[in-house]
Amino acid sequence: MQLDHIVAAVDRSEEGRSALEAALSLARHSGGQVTALTIEPPVLGIPAMGDRTNPFGLALRQEAAPDSGYRKAVRLGLPGVEIGRFAEEAGAGLVILGRKRRSTTQRLFLGDTADEAVRRSQLPCLSVRAGSDHEFTTVLVALDGSARGMAVLLPALDLCRCTGSRLRVLTVEPSRSGEAESQLLPSTRSARLAQSVDRIRLDDQGGTSWDLAGSMDDSPLVIRHGQIVEEILAEVTACSADVLVIGYHRGGPAGVIEAGSIARRVLHQAECSGLTVPL
Repeated sequence: MQLDHIVAAVDRSEEGRSALEAALSLARHSGGQVTALTIEPPVLGIPAMGDRTNPFGLALRQEAAPDSGYRKAVRLGLPGVEIGRFAEEAGAGLVILGRKRRSTTQRLFLGDTADEAVRRSQLPCLSVRAGSDHEFTTVLVALDGSARGMAVLLPALDLCRCTGSRLRVLTVEPSRSGEAESQLLPSTRSARLAQSVDRIRLDDQGGTSWDLAGSMDDSPLVIRHGQIVEEILAEVTACSADVLVIGYHRGGPAGVIEAGSIARRVLHQAECSGLTVPL
């Protein structure tokens, strides 16, 4: 995950301001550039597909702020579509969005721009809450044990290296009937995952601060047993995570229909910021 160019989706809300603050905070650590992007509703009679198809030049405006590392941009269109499109065309490495606290009913009737943007984005997206502390100290990454899911660990490492955060690694196994948690042994999947994570840790030359409070000797991997969503949220609380990093499958239905998505359920309930990595 490259942090030399960060796009922050901003508006007049507290969440929009929080997204910009988080972007500027990360840019101070990485020395990167921030683009504050505002999406305006389409103007009647003018296409909302970017300046390439807009003969009036209104779909995209950019201007540099006094600080050369900070720019402002305005684009016409639907936020859930244009945020990711702009970031990809601009060559950004990260999108930052404000996430509003909304119930299922509110999301049903009002929608959720952050969720729509994340579902479509080909880039990692950091969703932040209004008023959250952007000086990250603990990053929790949740892994599912698959080879594809291991890709989630790399952006987490990049974030920790940039901010000096402590990295904690988690996986969740389903509970086995009739056994107390203290009696449960790691499955073959978790044992292999622990070995893979430890190899990455030993090869890590970036000076990452790994949390070694793992479930097995000499392993940074924490293994929890139970329902996946509940156990991830419990670990967020247990380690006071500032950011939860999780894999996110692109596409899927919009709105409140979660279609079995672990990531969507966790992100809507977690009290910390969430970094989604497209899978």
